[in-house]
Amino acid sequence: MATKIERLAVDGGEPVRATPLETGYPGARLIGDEERELVLEVLDKRAPFRFYGVNEPDKVTALEREAAHMMGTAYALGVTSGTAALKVGLKALDIAPGDEVIVPALTFIASPGTVAAHQAIPVFADVNESLTLDPHDIENRITSRTRAIMPVHTSGVAAEMDTIMEIARRHDLRVIEDCAQSAGTAYKHKAIGAWGDVGAFSLQVNKIVTAGEGGIVTTSDPVMFERAVRYHDHGNYRFGRMTIETSAPDDTMGDLTAYPPGQLDAFPGEVYRMGELAGALALAQVRKLPGIIDRMRQAHNAIAAQIQGLPGVTPRHLPDPDGVAGVSLGLLTDDPAHTGPFVKALRAEGIPARHVYGGKPVYTIESLQNYRPAAGTLTQHYAPGLCPRTEAIMARAVNIAIAPGYDEADCADVAQALWKVATQALV
Repeated sequence: MATKIERLAVDGGEPVRATPLETGYPGARLIGDEERELVLEVLDKRAPFRFYGVNEPDKVTALEREAAHMMGTAYALGVTSGTAALKVGLKALDIAPGDEVIVPALTFIASPGTVAAHQAIPVFADVNESLTLDPHDIENRITSRTRAIMPVHTSGVAAEMDTIMEIARRHDLRVIEDCAQSAGTAYKHKAIGAWGDVGAFSLQVNKIVTAGEGGIVTTSDPVMFERAVRYHDHGNYRFGRMTIETSAPDDTMGDLTAYPPGQLDAFPGEVYRMGELAGALALAQVRKLPGIIDRMRQAHNAIAAQIQGLPGVTPRHLPDPDGVAGVSLGLLTDDPAHTGPFVKALRAEGIPARHVYGGKPVYTIESLQNYRPAAGTLTQHYAPGLCPRTEAIMARAVNIAIAPGYDEADCADVAQALWKVATQALV
């Protein structure tokens, strides 16, 4: 794509966009009559709690059934947050203190943080140019204490799940997929969250679909599902309408057919139950998910087609280009020294660019550097230099946010700004 030489906005020139493009909050931007109707149904029924109330609650149950169907799993469980989904999911895998869980070095703090919350040990592995877990580094991190792998599907791009699952099965390891940033993403025609033993989704306000706060756990294993249900509800395994006086099944229990028959003894749990108001919002949003993905994917592909041959950058590797959510366009600068100025210049042009996690891997966060597990000893020292390949990639990684409202003109503006900046700042 040819473009005439124009003075960069960062140097005082005219920006490509007089009004900056909208960024983030894909689902929240589309909250409308559907969400309002379902939330008002909860209020009108005076039934904000999922298991019982003045009238029969039904929104979280409907969300779970529709989410499981959409993700291609046997079961889904609504919880209070994406972090809760990870924590409940780890319990579903029976992760115990001292167990090691392999986590990518590029991720949000919730991924290793929930491992630490179980007094287990996050073991960090490199990512590749897809910004997802590098399968070739996994076996370098496996020890006799490794129990699970946590691939993170980053910014709408799936990890290489077929290879990861092969490694996991060969070493008798469990897999929990962190799907927080990538609901609706697929890998080789199979939805994320259905590849591993457990999937964990976030419904926080800036995610692809939202309930403001909330999460969903997916699995097709009935025992793992039961363990998740029990852990998120004081050790109970209940479904449907129940009296407030008891947490044991009785003749007020209602429909039990949505849950498989119990196979485990009760054990103490915590409370991560999703409420009906969040369930109503999430239900309306999940129903919109295919349309949101279709719109963002079209915008992503349109921009990508217009910047082929862009100098000074390499497109982010896409393990499955057809399955991307399209929530962002990923680029890697050829020279890490150019990353900061490149981002600054794009933002001056009105383009929502950012340096991925500020170029810093998650293990540099102070809370992780201070982590000391109650059981066992750390096999890694959480400090810069732990995953040098990841650090080199992150020094070059740039994301440009895409929203479901982008039209052809918006996509053309993003492409124009990229050419304008790249041809002057990166060559």
